[in-house]
Amino acid sequence: MKKKIMHLCILLLIINFNSRANTVHLLDGIESSLYTINKDVPTHFIPSPNLEQIRIEDQKNDKNGMFYRIGVSSFVNLSNQNSGIWSTLSSGDKSWQLAIKNPGAEALSFIFKTFKLSEGSSFFVQTKEGKRVSDVLTKDDLLEDLQQNVALCFGDELVLTLIDKRNNTPSELILDRVIYNYRSTGNPNKNKINESDATCEVNVNCSEGNNYQDEKKGVVRIYVVGTTGAGWCSGSLVNNLANDCKPYVLTALHCGPSVHTTTANMLLWKFYFNYEAPTCVNPTSVGTLASKYVSSCLRIADSNDNDGTNISKSDFLLVQIGTLANETTTIGKIITYGGYWNGWDANTSASASGVSIHHPSGDIKKISTYTSSLTNSTWPGSITNFHWQVSWAATANGHGVTEGGSSGSPIFTYNNGSSRIVGTLSGGSSFCTATSSPDLYGKMSCHWTSDGSASNQKLKTFLDPNNTGTLVLDGSFNPCNYVGIKEQIIEKEISIYPNPTFEQLSIDLTSISGENVTIEIYDLMGKLIYSTFKNSDTLIEINMESYMKGIYNVYIHSDEINLVKRISKN
Repeated sequence: MKKKIMHLCILLLIINFNSRANTVHLLDGIESSLYTINKDVPTHFIPSPNLEQIRIEDQKNDKNGMFYRIGVSSFVNLSNQNSGIWSTLSSGDKSWQLAIKNPGAEALSFIFKTFKLSEGSSFFVQTKEGKRVSDVLTKDDLLEDLQQNVALCFGDELVLTLIDKRNNTPSELILDRVIYNYRSTGNPNKNKINESDATCEVNVNCSEGNNYQDEKKGVVRIYVVGTTGAGWCSGSLVNNLANDCKPYVLTALHCGPSVHTTTANMLLWKFYFNYEAPTCVNPTSVGTLASKYVSSCLRIADSNDNDGTNISKSDFLLVQIGTLANETTTIGKIITYGGYWNGWDANTSASASGVSIHHPSGDIKKISTYTSSLTNSTWPGSITNFHWQVSWAATANGHGVTEGGSSGSPIFTYNNGSSRIVGTLSGGSSFCTATSSPDLYGKMSCHWTSDGSASNQKLKTFLDPNNTGTLVLDGSFNPCNYVGIKEQIIEKEISIYPNPTFEQLSIDLTSISGENVTIEIYDLMGKLIYSTFKNSDTLIEINMESYMKGIYNVYIHSDEINLVKRISKN
């Protein structure tokens, strides 16, 4: 009966979500002149990067298990005011177009520092022949900070097209960067589908994945955007003990160290669900496999141990996908995609068998199997025994290993039908040519409380927000029972206002009695900027006039309270 109710709820959400999706793509059915390329459209030429030097750098980085780069940035300053060409359509609407040519790219990603569409306006990317190679974006797709990442548009010469409704306020577009994606894009025109090593990798829908059909639906491919380029990592949606459907994704910190990935850049990340072959056979084209994604994320917690080149602790990064403003919409989208909030085990005991599910080289979802116990291990230069070492086993359809792009993927323990995450991939030396070489996964037990004393360096703060002390949690398709985000009673009793704030922030603890409470405020890079220890029954006033504009995390914790609230400083 429970499964029938769950399926009915999913169906209702799909109907509701698809009704919105159809409105986004209405341009597919309107006048064909919208797809016509203006014969006078100007072209902005961007020189190709030095691919020989890039490949030398990649070869070194890939060998050392560093972030798997697939694209490099060129900085531009192009807008619908200083570039391109405007024309008037037969409907009276206005069309703006600009061609971008970056020779040799498999795909281009367009990073807008301002992407402000007016009511009824639409934006999309086309080839010079008029074929659309991006989603159609509308006002509903605007991000909180008005940035946008129109990612992985196949081709090296593409036309940006904006349609403004007549008599409406003009839209505002400022293109800041163009990312030249040169490998692992999935471009079928370049024979770039299935770029992981087919000599041993195993698709998740082969027989090896039979016991992990729920867990695989929580594993995501992550398009990571930094200031100088982009690349692939893997990660997993994770459940928390509040069962509130928070859209948390767990990955590796070396995928997004704060020195390379600013708050603004993380709003440009994309998280792809269900990017997998429907069977054990590799697909011949991407098709719609990459159509289910969530844009943007916010840094929630990390191990504070990685500058992009070295790992010194357990190497975890927890993000909340989507934005503050669209949390409920994000949860609905995940449920529509059939997303699964994976469970976890933060105990210190070693798992005897299980799998890792991942996206090697950004490829379709793969599965690697281990049948001998994980062993304690130490990443070079890291704290002793903060990692699990795994050796992969040969199976019916191959001998799965990991590759660049697998970083951050979960490793699961399997016991009596239950599968839970026990670690996240930092890297290792396994290859299809070295299947017996081991890989190292940062331990869930070390992510939990061992990386640092600050609240945002402990996974426990967020996955056990009520401080229950529980170390094991199962996964779920519906942890919040489809009723949205349930406010905890404690959240209702603690008021933080105004939010956004300009100068003064008030934290009202007057409804809480018998508690000694610690208040901490961190910026999104994890820097502690305010701390105080107060008795309850108190109204705390904090002067934030000197703080920079941006997003901050407020941590309120005691023996009985563990609360995190996010605020904006304007």
